[in-house]
Amino acid sequence: VSTQSTGYITNNLRERVEQIWLFSTMSISVQGHKLPATRVGESEQEYNDKYAMYINPADRSKYKHIAGKDQIRVYVDGVFDMFHFGHARYIMQAKNMFPNTYVIAGVAAGSTTLELKGQTVMTEEERCESVRQCRYVDEVICPAPWCVSLEFLKEHNIDFVVQNDAPYPMGDNPDIYKPIKDAGMFLPVIRTNSVSTSDYITRIISEYDRYLQRNLERGYSRQDLGITFLKEKRLEVLRRVEGVQKTINGYIADFMEYFYEPISHRIVDFISPNNSPAHSDVSDQEDETGESTSKKQKSGE
Repeated sequence: VSTQSTGYITNNLRERVEQIWLFSTMSISVQGHKLPATRVGESEQEYNDKYAMYINPADRSKYKHIAGKDQIRVYVDGVFDMFHFGHARYIMQAKNMFPNTYVIAGVAAGSTTLELKGQTVMTEEERCESVRQCRYVDEVICPAPWCVSLEFLKEHNIDFVVQNDAPYPMGDNPDIYKPIKDAGMFLPVIRTNSVSTSDYITRIISEYDRYLQRNLERGYSRQDLGITFLKEKRLEVLRRVEGVQKTINGYIADFMEYFYEPISHRIVDFISPNNSPAHSDVSDQEDETGESTSKKQKSGE
């Protein structure tokens, strides 16, 4: 068999394998680690509807620079602060770009992030370790550069950068990924708009006192939380007031359940004239359940 024939057979075999893989991703196979874990009680159709939109394999025939490569190396990058399911879905899409995808995750340096984006909740090491635990990640670069260059991709033998397609401006640069896009080494993914680290931080800030009180109750000191003595005492008073309110509400609920509701219709019957609507309603309720108590007593029951 000639070398040319061998190459032709190999290419056809690779294309056939990719066709089979594309079909399997369209049907959302849960085998392997390409998709999230299944959830107890969730039907196959519900699972398919939830994740089908995130499976968009790339057409490798459009990219000459990966011709003949069995494993494709893709790069995802970010701050990944308070690592959440939006981050995981982003990396999941990168993992599913090709049948054999090697995912390299770049975690932004703490000092660079502080300068360009602001204070993070997690340290650089914590963010790095969180990304390492993601089931779709094969390798982590930490700290990673904020702006990815073609030289960086060449150094780490990276075939594609995977990010959402929206331009990412920085200073006078309208899009830091433009050189990568122009080189044909950029693959777009869908951003999960329903979640972000900023949303979580906003949720905590909006319930600031409640979370302070929560941690005080769990043994954190006011020094740990960075609050004054007066703030601590005010939270303590609020906690006691809420406790008293809950106790009173509990007493009221018990009274309504065990005392008021069983005799309320008797009270209405007693204070209402015989021909009033209220009296008729009570009589009707008694008729629905049988004879009235007075009649039963007269009949000796």
